[in-house]
Amino acid sequence: MSAALAALLASCAGDGTPMLNLMPAPAAFTDTGLPIAERAEQRVADSPMEPVFFATDRARAESGATTTRPYSSERGGALRVGTATVVPGRNDLTWADARRIALLKNSGENFPIKVDSVSEYGILPDSIHAFSPLEPDERENAAAAARRYAGEINRKLARSRNGHINVYIHGYKTVFENPVLTTAELWHYLGSDGVFIAYSWPATPKSLAYFSDAETAAVSSRNLRTFLRFLDEHTHATRINLLAYSAGTRVLVRTLGDLALEDHRRAPDIGTAVLLASDVDRGILAGHLSDGLLEVVDQLVIYQSDADMALKISRFLTNSMRAGQPLDPEKLTHGTIDYLRRHPRLELIDVSDVDSARKGNGHGYLRSSPWVSSDLLMSFAYRLGPAERGLVRGEGELPVWRFPDDYTDRLRKALLRQRPDLAEGIGAR
Repeated sequence: MSAALAALLASCAGDGTPMLNLMPAPAAFTDTGLPIAERAEQRVADSPMEPVFFATDRARAESGATTTRPYSSERGGALRVGTATVVPGRNDLTWADARRIALLKNSGENFPIKVDSVSEYGILPDSIHAFSPLEPDERENAAAAARRYAGEINRKLARSRNGHINVYIHGYKTVFENPVLTTAELWHYLGSDGVFIAYSWPATPKSLAYFSDAETAAVSSRNLRTFLRFLDEHTHATRINLLAYSAGTRVLVRTLGDLALEDHRRAPDIGTAVLLASDVDRGILAGHLSDGLLEVVDQLVIYQSDADMALKISRFLTNSMRAGQPLDPEKLTHGTIDYLRRHPRLELIDVSDVDSARKGNGHGYLRSSPWVSSDLLMSFAYRLGPAERGLVRGEGELPVWRFPDDYTDRLRKALLRQRPDLAEGIGAR
């Protein structure tokens, strides 16, 4: 069992370091023949990437600590908000190089990024409660911090094409910088349109933190719920999309489940919620679905893979199937199959047959598979069902979607339906 636990600890973590190599470009950029990158560059040119918004319920790092990180892995008791500046990890690289390197498929050249600076605005007032360990001045300045944060978001939304806010929630064994960097690369591939926010919960970068992080995820779910209400009430977002990875899906599922138990008329306007490589107990997810989770989202997208070794080990340690593992129809009740058929807003996407999704331990397919990242960004950018995004329904009685061999051709047609301007200046294909 110790060997299995060690493998899980290594695989569930994000990059875990302050430096991250930009993921391969989504297939929409490299395999469709459409000038998506060129159009995106017209928007951002070669200017430095704008600061990335963050929200965190980590505690501030203690003064004099050996680490240079602004936040620790301790629970902070309230939500701190601000922005972080992300820059190329080498002085000889620019953001124009990021586009060039990303579009050179299989070049072997990396583009590292790092967090250069962090600017905290303060604490969101609604996240403060009787047990929050805060200084009096932090409580007094909370309202001003919230106004500044919402104002900055709204200014950026006013310049965007779609007015979307996208929130990324990281996995287990992760330091503060990791979700900021992942958020930056996803926002980069969205052409810096809309707003992308890193939600950094206090996961612990230690080898034996898997089970303690599970409890911390439950604590952070309340803060995420508060944060989503803040975004809904104080920003001009036309849609809020959510992406949770690995153990971060525990935070999101608990949050959505709690929202479902409240008055739906007060629920935030959530568009697409994505569970990626989800390490959530299927029974827990089933309970939240039974309580009406689908009533508080437009789409719930669950990516699954039978090549995900981290989830196989988690299933062994917990003795329960995980949400990110494919379903076996022979082991499902008729009621479960009927529920899946009657709720098309719940999308099950099996990526098991996508070669690039099986790299490494099969748990990091968001960053290893250009097909998966393309489908994800399509889900965020447009209100499209799986068939409209180029996926096909698999054979059998379960409504499970898969990537066909001609996915990139289907993706191209789907993009042209949404963005006819992309057809300008390109030849027939």
